Amino acid sequence: MMTVQNDMNDKSTKALLAKYAAPVPRYTSYPTAPHFTSDVDAAIYRDWLSALPADEPLSLYLHVPFCDILCWYCGCATKQTRRYDPIAQYVEPLLAEIEAVGSLVATRPPVTHMHWGGGSPNPLSAGDIGRLNDALRKYFNFADDAEFAVEIDPRRLDSDVVAAFAAAGV
Repeated sequence: MMTVQNDMNDKSTKALLAKYAAPVPRYTSYPTAPHFTSDVDAAIYRDWLSALPADEPLSLYLHVPFCDILCWYCGCATKQTRRYDPIAQYVEPLLAEIEAVGSLVATRPPVTHMHWGGGSPNPLSAGDIGRLNDALRKYFNFADDAEFAVEIDPRRLDSDVVAAFAAAGV
């Protein structure tokens, strides 16, 4: 086994700690949560989506707010469930939202980052992961070198879900 030691008195360590010693938002969404207001209605949102420049890359986030077991440290917007029914009921409107948003993005800019988050998306069935991936690829243009990521709970992961995420590019 390899042991890594770090001298906290080392100048480079101190410089790094000083450089990044600043409060940051928990989520790095843009715009950040405090900027969401009722001034932005559905019509403005539609206008923004339809005006996205074709050459500006997109980052997509797919939120799956479910977990089999809640982690003690988690601050995510999630719900614990051991039944698939609530998850299945969530997938249908999520597919509709992918279609609605994707249909408004007429310029089809390249998606360079795709993040599956939650909760943990691994309670999804392999079939639903495939359906969501198919919808995403139908309505969005993924760059050949797009980066894919997923928040998973390895304690609750089976080979079918791993294969489905692999097929989705993760």
